[in-house]
Amino acid sequence: MLSQYQLGEMQFYTGEGKNRVKNVRTIEGAGILFGYEYNPLDRWLYTRYYGFLDYGFVILDKSSNIETNMFTYGAGADIVIEYNKNPLNVWGLFYGMMVAANTWTTSEFSKNFFIENYRSFTSFSFKGTYFRLFGQIGVRFQTVILYHDISIEVGFKFPFDTEIGSRFVRNYSLFVSHTWYF
Repeated sequence: MLSQYQLGEMQFYTGEGKNRVKNVRTIEGAGILFGYEYNPLDRWLYTRYYGFLDYGFVILDKSSNIETNMFTYGAGADIVIEYNKNPLNVWGLFYGMMVAANTWTTSEFSKNFFIENYRSFTSFSFKGTYFRLFGQIGVRFQTVILYHDISIEVGFKFPFDTEIGSRFVRNYSLFVSHTWYF
């Protein structure tokens, strides 16, 4: 089981045609991952498979406290390469791909803000889910604390495609995670 703190960038568009404006905001959130590592021969190269749920929080307008929430959920797999494999510490690199669905929710107050302040949003529909393909790359450190294996990972999550049809898009996220093996 893995828990993450994520910090990244999201964008949303206002206006239409030549008046279209790209707005960029910081997105903060958390993630949880539950999966299985497959390394039957205890080798330096192995795979892991998981399901995940990410949550992101964005303040769109600080003066009015207008906010939106992002939920990303799906399944993924990583290839892990380990170095200095000994019982007390292991260093490694990982690269993975995830198939995910992205859902953006906005409060009624935020929805009214868009309609009243940006005329282009009068036909804005709050669709439920958009599908994406993500990649991630990072470094991991594993050790033993209180007779349990734990690891700390630092990485970068990035999309391979855009959210077609969505005005909200998460561009990337940096994460720090903690894994507890049981």
